[in-house]
Amino acid sequence: MRLAEALADVEIRETAQFDADAAIASLTIDSREAGPGALFAAVPGFRTDGAAFIPAAVAAGARAVLAERIPDELAPGVAYFAVDDVRAAIAPIARTLNGHPDGELAMLGVTGTNGKTTVAYLVAEVLRGIGRRVGVMGTVGFDIEGEIVETPHTTPEAPLLHSLLRRGVDAGLDTAVLEVSSHSLELHRVDGIPFAVTMFTNLTEDHLELHGDMEHYYAAKRRVFELNPDSVAVIDVDGPWGARLADERAAAGGRVLRCSADPVRTGADVRAERIAMSITGTEFDLVVGGERRRVRLRWLGDYNVRNALVAAGAALALGGEPDAVVAGLEATAPVTGRLEPIANDEDLAIVIDYAHTTDALASCLRAVRALSDRPITLVHGVLGDRVPELRREMGVIAGRGADHVIFTEDDLKVSTLDEVRADVERGLAAADRATWEFIENRWDAIGAGVERARRGHVVVIAGKGHERQLILPGGGGTIRLDEHEAVAEALAGRDPRALDPRG
Repeated sequence: MRLAEALADVEIRETAQFDADAAIASLTIDSREAGPGALFAAVPGFRTDGAAFIPAAVAAGARAVLAERIPDELAPGVAYFAVDDVRAAIAPIARTLNGHPDGELAMLGVTGTNGKTTVAYLVAEVLRGIGRRVGVMGTVGFDIEGEIVETPHTTPEAPLLHSLLRRGVDAGLDTAVLEVSSHSLELHRVDGIPFAVTMFTNLTEDHLELHGDMEHYYAAKRRVFELNPDSVAVIDVDGPWGARLADERAAAGGRVLRCSADPVRTGADVRAERIAMSITGTEFDLVVGGERRRVRLRWLGDYNVRNALVAAGAALALGGEPDAVVAGLEATAPVTGRLEPIANDEDLAIVIDYAHTTDALASCLRAVRALSDRPITLVHGVLGDRVPELRREMGVIAGRGADHVIFTEDDLKVSTLDEVRADVERGLAAADRATWEFIENRWDAIGAGVERARRGHVVVIAGKGHERQLILPGGGGTIRLDEHEAVAEALAGRDPRALDPRG
């Protein structure tokens, strides 16, 4: 594509050696991925400035450079251009270079602190049931009808995002459901995507290291609705932030479908009534307008009822009939690591869940408590990049929700395990309910959890879920961790510690 065509939707402030006819083959923000004909976007980063890598990108064959300032030294044959905000310019270029694939798909976006993956897979299954070919992009990568393409972020950077959407279009997809993270909204990754349906699950304390406070966090999530004022906004209004968002969207003249499992909110558009939960599944009446249908969900937990309502609302917004929506909800198997019971020959009660935020952990433990009267053992760690008060609050929630807590390592990132442990144990002490122990190695902790399951406890292994790596502290890299494999080893009577790559 000609450079001038690639930049058609970008407002350029300044140029140097600009060649409108230069052939552009790709767009990248990583100089290591630059090749012949690449357009390199020098992003001002949180720790390093992408401008420092312009020479490396040029040496690798980049034909054009996007930056916020034209560099002093110019390489011959390379076009340079400057904009006010590099990040804001990346998405429109990526869309154009890939032929606007989002315009060839029905686009659905789901945002919120918890439940995005669950909602995405529920709505995808419902839509497949009515004949749509659906891809899901999010925490597990880009799922093109069962083929998983791994991605480094829940919502990838715009160059990768749009190249994957193009791949999906070429594979025959007509619909895509995207998990839209607050990071991606702050960093302009989804700018320009014409979402037909935008969904909101909930908002709880998380990612405050990026956003600062809840008001700024909410503002980041709200941005996807502001960017898509004509979309149908499907919103869980059982939390204060969702109720506020629904009111704001309605006041702005947008179409809103309010979802609620609260019996007090009888005016909600999509409601759940007569909820019944057991260890084998969940049932409820789906009420839409004057119509009522019984749903038998294979997912566990009251919060998955709310997730199902949001998914149902999105499918209805795209024209799905209530009977087809119910059939799709009932057919959907739980996502790996989302309140997932682990089948085993000993009939032990072991659940793996991704819960790694305060609200998700509280919801997980509350759901398990509602499903069984057995004591709960919780195996979990806490992320090392959370502020100390959030780590303490995780300890409080663990101590109040479980009967015994095995605290262990998680993604430590910028903290040491001793630092995290000190904060969490303050919370456990404040809860003053559960007993607890500290087992440093996560594989050992999982083994200890399985032994407690043999003693009659329901064991919840929380924090990692579907993830297959453990991030070490201080820039120490990552190691492979598969909790399903660790549980299987312990159930087989073998030492799961043997799976730890550290030996």
